[in-house]
Amino acid sequence: TIALRTKRALRSFLLCVTALILTNKGTTMAKLLSVSNEALASGSGSSYISKTGIYDVTIKFASVEQSKSGATQINFNIEHDGNTQAIYGPYISSKDGTPIKMGIKFLTELGILAGLEEGDDLTTEEETFKVGKDGKEKEFTIIPELSDLEVKIRLQEEYSSYNGEISKRMVVKAFYRAKDGASAEEITNKSEIGVRLAKDQAYATDVTYTDTTAEEVEEWKKARAEAAKAPKAEPKAAVKATGSVFKKQ
Repeated sequence: TIALRTKRALRSFLLCVTALILTNKGTTMAKLLSVSNEALASGSGSSYISKTGIYDVTIKFASVEQSKSGATQINFNIEHDGNTQAIYGPYISSKDGTPIKMGIKFLTELGILAGLEEGDDLTTEEETFKVGKDGKEKEFTIIPELSDLEVKIRLQEEYSSYNGEISKRMVVKAFYRAKDGASAEEITNKSEIGVRLAKDQAYATDVTYTDTTAEEVEEWKKARAEAAKAPKAEPKAAVKATGSVFKKQ
């Protein structure tokens, strides 16, 4: 059955991820995932992207990273209108190594958008990039098949509040082929191109609020903007110890 085949695909994926985390660290290249249609079915500046929408971007590189808890996540360094920024992507396995279907689906979609076919492998290798405002060199475990990949990406603003502190995330919702807006399913099924993108346009302005409200978020944004405008306090000069101007006789 499809369910059984999907379980086998997920089990195979788990072995790949486990090998990546436990035994392949530090090697020049390691297999991460084989593209599977079953997995697909299962599952700053003016151009800095900060709002919900569908954008044309270039994935400069996709990195495989582990959280403090041990979960494995795919993150993206993207370029949009000449500016680069990091976007946190989906988790592909939990801290105990259990594969996460949605993360596998996203990764499979990207593989198909990159031109991979059934049975082709997504691999990993170590590479150094200059990142951040200071351009500091940092080594990443990347997926080379996804480097310099032009795509359309749907991102959604998500705000949440915990212990009275509001935070914001830009969440990846979907990817499409850059040249024509095709989804991975449309490419695989050879169906009409652009139908999924057209449907998703209806959600291109959605914003999610968890344990907070739109009004509270607006106040939070205003407070942050005012704080950013406020002049920074000048550092105080060190106070020297006082002493007598008279020499001891």
